[in-house]
Amino acid sequence: MKHLALALLAGCTSLGPMPSTTAVSAIPAGRPGGEVTGAAVPVFRLSDAARGTHHDVDRSGNAVGQLAAIFEPDRLLELPGVILGGRVFGEDGDTGVEPIVGYRQQLDRVAIAGVGYGTRMQANSNGANYTATRIGAEAIADVELLRIAEWASLHVAGAVQATYVDASGRYCVNADGNGIDCADDGSSRIIDGQLEGVYPAATLSASLDFARRAHSMFHSARLGGMISAGHMPRLVDGRQRWGDQYISGGVMLTLGFGAGE
Repeated sequence: MKHLALALLAGCTSLGPMPSTTAVSAIPAGRPGGEVTGAAVPVFRLSDAARGTHHDVDRSGNAVGQLAAIFEPDRLLELPGVILGGRVFGEDGDTGVEPIVGYRQQLDRVAIAGVGYGTRMQANSNGANYTATRIGAEAIADVELLRIAEWASLHVAGAVQATYVDASGRYCVNADGNGIDCADDGSSRIIDGQLEGVYPAATLSASLDFARRAHSMFHSARLGGMISAGHMPRLVDGRQRWGDQYISGGVMLTLGFGAGE
């Protein structure tokens, strides 16, 4: 399973979004329930790994859409704190469908969580293609920073994740070995690229937790923003190098519902 590949982004080609966070809340419902999250999550792209390091190449600011749903069975299965679910992320036919499993616990005004995930992805565009397998884990800590009212509070959260990526692909390169969009006339040099490694990321988020209710089928709503920094792979002429750093931001909205008490 040697897959982590690439495409290019000289023109429009942009493949292989790798989210830097799951955007899962660390706060348990404490009763059977579910959460749905719509977000623009920070990512790095495998296509950027094959591109050059000139001034016109910006590896920061990438984000893609994500829709996630998790279920907290709690007393239904006698598994307090356990969460199960999944997410879909990406765009334009280049998407990942990823299961999520984890555990979260409330400790006074601090909530902690651990989440595992993994999937296999593939896509092609403008003569480039990739196949990738990713498996990772994320640790999250959430702190209630300010209680605004009985039904509203301000939170900050930090998360660190490590994602193993194994990928391969085919793409076009210029004379320097950096990825470009393939020429329509077939004159571009096409090579195979391959890489694998563990890529870390850290995410800081701030959110407003509101409408949280202890005795209602509507559990809570959360609106927030996040910024991630991490390490991403780098390929030159199809060969793996040490890598680059990236910074990316995003936003999220989470709605929780389930048992009334």
